[in-house]
Amino acid sequence: MADAYTRIADAIVPSVYAQYSFEEHVQSLEIYQAGILFSDPAIASKLSMGGRSVDMPGWKDLGNDPSEPVNDDPADSIEMKKIGARREVAARNVGAQAWGIPDLTSILAGDDPQKLIVRRQTDYWQRANKLTLLGILKGVVADNLANDAGDLVRVTGASIVDTDIIEAAYLMGDRADKFKTIWMHSKQMKALKLADLIDYVPPSEQGGR
Repeated sequence: MADAYTRIADAIVPSVYAQYSFEEHVQSLEIYQAGILFSDPAIASKLSMGGRSVDMPGWKDLGNDPSEPVNDDPADSIEMKKIGARREVAARNVGAQAWGIPDLTSILAGDDPQKLIVRRQTDYWQRANKLTLLGILKGVVADNLANDAGDLVRVTGASIVDTDIIEAAYLMGDRADKFKTIWMHSKQMKALKLADLIDYVPPSEQGGR
């Protein structure tokens, strides 16, 4: 009988492990599960082409000009309006991390640290992704404060009350009812819980997704 050897095909290939870990930590992220963060197929297809950024051109909405009256005078024509275009750029955020364990470490410790790395990597990347997202949001807020007098920012600190949420929503005017989810810091969450201002509604009774 011929000798048998353990080949690469018999082991877990690092690229397969990396892909599994990536899918696990993204799917487990609570802001992903809540629908706050989601994958856009249009952007994902463009990101697959490479590059540090993705151009996303689009059309602006129609203006708020009032409609013009209509009559039977052939010389009275309606003024032609135009529709504008906009250019948005999505930046690619790329992060990496590496952990190395010499074989001697596992031998002397009597345990394999790589098992812990596999088990804890999802939590690590969740924290890393949230830090990245918070950095992006801080940039959005800073831009609004610098260029638009903070017209979409309401500062509450840790002393938040129920009316603060209403005030913040109505910074969007008649689109206030479009909000579905709040991503809240634990300090604000604690203040609202202590004031008995949070009710739990099962998904089956929410009427949404």
